[in-house]
Amino acid sequence: MKFSSLLFAGLFGLASAQAGAQTLSLADALRAGEAQAPRLAAQRHVVAAAGYQVDRVSELPDPRLKLGLENLPVSGPGQFRYDYDFMTQRTVGFVQDFPNAAKRAARGARAGRQHDVEQASLVAQRAAAQREIAAAWLDLHYALQGRAALARLVEQFRFQSDAAASGVASGKQTAAEAFAQRVALEQANDRVIEQDRVVTRARIALSTWIGEQAALPLAPPPDTTKFTHPEEHMIMRLGEHPVLRVLDERESLARAEAALAKSTRERDWSIEVGYSQRRPAFDNMISVMVAIDLPIARARRQDRDVASKLAEVEQARALREDALRMHQAEVRSLLADWATANHRIERFDAVLLPLARDRAAAALAAYRGGRAELGSVLEANRALTEAELARVQAQAERGRAWAGLNYLYADGSPA
Repeated sequence: MKFSSLLFAGLFGLASAQAGAQTLSLADALRAGEAQAPRLAAQRHVVAAAGYQVDRVSELPDPRLKLGLENLPVSGPGQFRYDYDFMTQRTVGFVQDFPNAAKRAARGARAGRQHDVEQASLVAQRAAAQREIAAAWLDLHYALQGRAALARLVEQFRFQSDAAASGVASGKQTAAEAFAQRVALEQANDRVIEQDRVVTRARIALSTWIGEQAALPLAPPPDTTKFTHPEEHMIMRLGEHPVLRVLDERESLARAEAALAKSTRERDWSIEVGYSQRRPAFDNMISVMVAIDLPIARARRQDRDVASKLAEVEQARALREDALRMHQAEVRSLLADWATANHRIERFDAVLLPLARDRAAAALAAYRGGRAELGSVLEANRALTEAELARVQAQAERGRAWAGLNYLYADGSPA
């Protein structure tokens, strides 16, 4: 077993022991990734935390209890005696603040918009996770496909190398031809070792999402030649892009912040009720005080706060427009990548691979008939494998584009 395979087996030994009876489909990987992803779990907690604040922030603040001793003498015959002077009183009371109704409503609206922002962020992170998991699963699948193509080349060269050794012994081939065949075999083996590294890295990348299940053998891939939704909808529905939805909610949050800033122009008030004990020498008393805010410098204070928040609204709108243009370009680029990869795969199937196979067969027939050198056979076989690897690479490019498009809106059904 190769060193990279031993390393991966050590990391995922338990799942490997169960691999004989299970396979991992893309749908399985998506479900496991969404269930296990720490970033999604963290965002769900943020959504819950924001939800708890929605109703709470629009309520009145808690009252405050006041305890005190007023007008206590600190000199003279009644020094530090609370029952000597008629003005000394022990007071207990409470204070209740009453923010203006517009402010309480604005605070509730702001908390609601913050909750909407976090909920939209959860949807956006889920969509991003789906795209990354799908891309990681497909990368692993096509890495394995590439290894299979190289393994076929190794087996073919091993068979030819054994035949060449027999040919040298019987005098039908030269030692140089046998050495050439052995060199080709070892070079192919080296490429398999390198491809094993690619496979291991792909498994590790997938394991960051789904853990030990990444060691399971993969089920057949989804059909990457079609999408859950028609291609034209990807542009038409771009306003539903999860990132744009987040920015829409951030603009709404900025508007709520501006409304909250405007509410500071209105007066808040508070009431204070106190009971003062002066007995046994004097009568007890009750006092009621009302305090009202006086925003006497609105132009320098509250109006500047409102202007600052309105500027943030414009900033949010500009960021949303910038993101829209960026994602329009992204979607069109992915569609172009997907279409180009489709065209290349069709050409490989219809033209390039048949030509490479015919060339390899012709070279082998000519060599067996004594009309060609061994080098032409080796080169033809290598060319066939390179064509197969190029097709796998085109499939991988199509798969990555497909993953980016099919899970663009976090509602692509796991295929």
